[in-house]
Amino acid sequence: SVDCSTYYRIMPYEGKGTDVTADITADPNWDLTDSPIRINPSNDYLVVSSDLTIQPGVEIEIAAGKGISFDGACTKFTANGNATHPITFTGMNGAEWLGMAFTDDCTSAGGTDDRHQFTHVSFNNTSDAVFQSGSRHDGTGPSCGSSTADCNTGNYTMSEVSFTDVGGIFSHGSGQGTVLSMSDFTVSGVSGACFDFAENTVATLMEGT
Repeated sequence: SVDCSTYYRIMPYEGKGTDVTADITADPNWDLTDSPIRINPSNDYLVVSSDLTIQPGVEIEIAAGKGISFDGACTKFTANGNATHPITFTGMNGAEWLGMAFTDDCTSAGGTDDRHQFTHVSFNNTSDAVFQSGSRHDGTGPSCGSSTADCNTGNYTMSEVSFTDVGGIFSHGSGQGTVLSMSDFTVSGVSGACFDFAENTVATLMEGT
């Protein structure tokens, strides 16, 4: 009648980091306990089809030549750091990574309001645009919009963001139109055009260097 069972729980220790190789489908929330997040999918892109939230201070390291593709309709990406605990995206071991692709829009009422948010985030060492809207960088995989149809993969709301040694900041691979608001940004070491917007894009850039 006496319970003599032993119960245990395995907890990751801070600093060990987390390896992410499988596609994301379950709304993860990455925090300092998980950091650094090492992304190395078996294919060219880690596919994200759910909401993704990154907490302050997390470091994201992406393997050479790999990218992240957000393919879910109305899914959200939130990476809000702060002045003392910024969020960092960089290539693993200093290598270049592709960048991030956003391939689907949201047609529900209010679904685009602050859909993707970035605060106190630094992006480093990409071979292509950090943000590719409408399709993936190489043109494979899903896409939305057309040469005559809009596809707002945002809205994108960014503040206190920096871009260093990147192929570009924003480009559009399919369709027309995206809404972007970026303030207090710095850019250095861009190999291509900083902003390559499609027709019908609504972009507000404030207090940038």
